[in-house]
Amino acid sequence: MVNGCGGSTDGEGCGCGGGDVPTNTPVPDGEEQPAQFGPPPALSGPEWEEWAEEVLAETDFDTELGKRLARDAYRIADGDLSKEAFQRRHGDRVEAEFGVDERPTKTTLESAASIPRVPDDHEQSRRSMLKALGAGAAATATAGLAGCLGEDEQTMATTEESNGQLGMTIDVENCIACLQCSEACKEENNTSAAVHWTYVFRWAEDEDAEWDDDHDDSMTRPCQHCTRPTCTYVCPTQARYKREDDGLVLTDYDTCIGCRYCEVACPYGVNYFQWAEPTDEAGGFDESRTDQHGDTVAGNPPEGVMGKCTFCVHRQDSDDPDLVGTTACEDACPADAIHFGDITDPDDAPQRHLEEKSDSNTFELLDEAGNEPNITYVGPEPSSSATPVEGPVSYEEMDMTEHRREEIDARWAGGEADD
Repeated sequence: MVNGCGGSTDGEGCGCGGGDVPTNTPVPDGEEQPAQFGPPPALSGPEWEEWAEEVLAETDFDTELGKRLARDAYRIADGDLSKEAFQRRHGDRVEAEFGVDERPTKTTLESAASIPRVPDDHEQSRRSMLKALGAGAAATATAGLAGCLGEDEQTMATTEESNGQLGMTIDVENCIACLQCSEACKEENNTSAAVHWTYVFRWAEDEDAEWDDDHDDSMTRPCQHCTRPTCTYVCPTQARYKREDDGLVLTDYDTCIGCRYCEVACPYGVNYFQWAEPTDEAGGFDESRTDQHGDTVAGNPPEGVMGKCTFCVHRQDSDDPDLVGTTACEDACPADAIHFGDITDPDDAPQRHLEEKSDSNTFELLDEAGNEPNITYVGPEPSSSATPVEGPVSYEEMDMTEHRREEIDARWAGGEADD
């Protein structure tokens, strides 16, 4: 829960920030009942332990290591553990499990160490290699992975020092819960059914069961593109990284091995594992999938890797000046609720809007976690007693699916996920 907002644990609650849209997923072989995943519980409670184990149990990698890394990543964000201590504490085990340890907390980080990269040939990617070897051999195979993959000239931007920081100011007072942002995000990035990189939470401060325009509130929640992104600290291949140029937190689809450690190390619940090849509901992703550094980071992810909001990175790296500095969700918002830009620039949209609403309350999601999110919300902050409500428009009414369990169950039942 973020700021105590009462997201339910059934995956359908408000879950503001700490919550999640339903990320219910079946086991890959389809022989067991899909696990029910809800919003990420608070790290301090026993529910987090159970939730993290359920997530990681569906991977071929060390569950206990993933939990330990996540816990200590949060300690780094909280200032309770140094990066050097984090690196020393887990280095041997990460190396043994994955054959590489390219976490950005390496003591050699200062030298901007080059990471093992895969050749351009997609079929030779780590992910493809692991898949080809089979699930049972995956963990063992990674032990020799580093030796198979040559380094290239590219250097991943991983530092938390950036030349600017893209972010948003999102105005809860203006949001009308129309879901236009969610729809636009799906169309822009061609995400699969029931995957909502931008999800609109709607809540009431009492137990009203129906949306009330006069009293209830809503806000959209994309990835927070944190200054201290705990998801990056735990990534053994540095597939999840923070881009130096503009502070975007991205996933290199070519080097992600689908261990899902980032998912349990994120307090916001914004990550989606791509169980199968993406559905093609929005007509495909026609923009460039590679960013200005040649990393494959844009659009919907391929099967077997993690995806999340990219702040429309393909627009930021576009040659079209009309697209740079814009996102699909901001463009689609009819209520002037989303203001995207460089939050370090007082003349850019996020800061300008904050100045215009200087008399309003502002807050950040889960600011106590220490991740330093780069989205500031304007307006009433959900209380600990906030109750999720539906409306005024449902995802189904917008021809979108909100319940991922049902969607993936249907796909598995229809054999589509076996493709």
